[in-house]
Amino acid sequence: MAPVDPHSFTDSTDPFATHVSLTFYLDFFTSAIHGSALIFLPAPHSGSITLDSRSISIHSVLDPVYFSPLPFTLSDSIDPILGQSLSITLSSHSSFLVLFSTSPSSSALQWLTPPQTSSGNHPFVYTQCQSIHARSVFPCQDTPAARIRYSARLNLPSPLSAVMSAARLTCRGPAPSDLPAPHPLCPSSAWCADGRVVEEFSMEQPIPPYLFALAAGEIGSRDVGPRTKVYAEGGMEVLDAAAREFAGTEEMIKVGEGLFGPYEWERFDLLVLPPSFPYGGMENPRMVFLTPTVIKGDATGAQVVAHELAHSWTGNLITNKTNEHFWLNEGFTTYAERRIVEVVQGEDVAALNIGIGWRGLNEEMERFKDNMEFTKLKTKQDGIDPDDVYSQVPYEKGFQFLWRIERQIGRPAFDVFLKKYIARFKFQSIDTETFLEFLKENVPGIENQIDLKLWTEGTGIPPDAFEPVSTIYTKIVSLANEFKQGRMPRDDEVADWNGQEWELYLENLPKPSEASQLAALDARYRLAESKDWEVKVAFLQLAISSGCITYFDEVEKALKQVGRMKYLRPLYTALVKGSGEGEKMLAKRIFTEASESYHPIARSVVDSILAKHT
Repeated sequence: MAPVDPHSFTDSTDPFATHVSLTFYLDFFTSAIHGSALIFLPAPHSGSITLDSRSISIHSVLDPVYFSPLPFTLSDSIDPILGQSLSITLSSHSSFLVLFSTSPSSSALQWLTPPQTSSGNHPFVYTQCQSIHARSVFPCQDTPAARIRYSARLNLPSPLSAVMSAARLTCRGPAPSDLPAPHPLCPSSAWCADGRVVEEFSMEQPIPPYLFALAAGEIGSRDVGPRTKVYAEGGMEVLDAAAREFAGTEEMIKVGEGLFGPYEWERFDLLVLPPSFPYGGMENPRMVFLTPTVIKGDATGAQVVAHELAHSWTGNLITNKTNEHFWLNEGFTTYAERRIVEVVQGEDVAALNIGIGWRGLNEEMERFKDNMEFTKLKTKQDGIDPDDVYSQVPYEKGFQFLWRIERQIGRPAFDVFLKKYIARFKFQSIDTETFLEFLKENVPGIENQIDLKLWTEGTGIPPDAFEPVSTIYTKIVSLANEFKQGRMPRDDEVADWNGQEWELYLENLPKPSEASQLAALDARYRLAESKDWEVKVAFLQLAISSGCITYFDEVEKALKQVGRMKYLRPLYTALVKGSGEGEKMLAKRIFTEASESYHPIARSVVDSILAKHT
């Protein structure tokens, strides 16, 4: 007996569930879901089976035919990372029913009051289950090694509506027969109360639990293509801006299909969430979740959409078996994203992306200099919270590894390999060894040309990694170097720059820089006020590290405006690493005042930054 995953209680002798039928009552008043999970196994099973749970109250476990109770135990101790194990004793059961309620402290769920939403009219709730947070929504085998199909019945107050990472089936009035068994905190009188509606969904393709997703609130929608609808919280203004930003989505889907094979998920819809969403995007199949910060007004926000779309093949279709092999998701997806961008937006833009990624990878080496384990592609994560070590390494080092293989065998041969890889392992969860064996089988002798072990198990950046070469990349890096000698770029040199060019330029400026130089740069180009959050945060991070206290008001405003961890992490880190106590005190005060608006995952990450440095 052994766990299948360092981040799950699931035992290697347990059968993996094949389907779960969920019934959820969304209680906005108590910030809880009262629910049931009817879990199906591939065959009758006798003995113990263990599920993951965190911050969930288990009311009962029942035989779904006779409604007789089944013995279960919830571990007394609560592991700070894994939560609690739920062990159920079965006797030739092929299914079982769990009645439960979530907690307001669920790490996956953020319940927003009307004032916390963009529109300010109605409450809102959404999930973020990656990496190991599905267990705080419903008890499950919360490991990407276990793929499930699911159906869901959501009961919510009208006029709210819901979306899920699943096909929408119907919206109707509630009925007592919807409840598979009496729930102690959701009697049929509450389920069928006036003003409630039921929405039903179904996901027919098997997905890892971290791709389970739902959102409910005041949500508008608009078609932007034959397979894509944009949804948004925040009213017509946000919806209009999102529709303009993502108008080219269908073209990207077609490019992806040409590169990687058929799109297997029917729909590719997009939901723009409130500003507290902790990620740029989350690749939930059929319904990608996005931060509003990707709406830049010039269609360059489609870059994030290209990444989430690429996940439709690499990550969703083929999934890392555990988080220790996360690069299989993100390295492949970063490579696939840049191939899509190269076709849709051109080689220069793709080169800029590689350059920004190269700079980010080198900065991560500095971040992990005291724990080089997390500069590897294949990591050991026993006792490690994956949120604490989330970084650009699996993205950018993974990309560099695949790019290295492409350079070795040539793009045409690598494209053939990539399509064959996706077709071979689709709807499966695999590990690094499986990929390497497939690579060696299909590219004979590759292990003699590239040090595969150094790339996957070695620390740092391998010597045969490659900094991008392009005219625009070289020009921007050269201008950044000239800034060190006191020369600011001329207006004509930056006239055609978009956010990515400015981001690359700022990332290559020295930290710290001369405060008066930064102030002069901002006076000319208004970077601190940029509507492009990548530019704004890159400048503000530089301003903090350079001791430019005149920008601290803008830093505070930014940290209170959004909850995206890509921005919170560098800004809070720069503050707590500042030269004086004032910066640390400012970081603490801002977090105290803003933390309630952050998603629980982001709150935990910032809390750990403050705990480490103050």
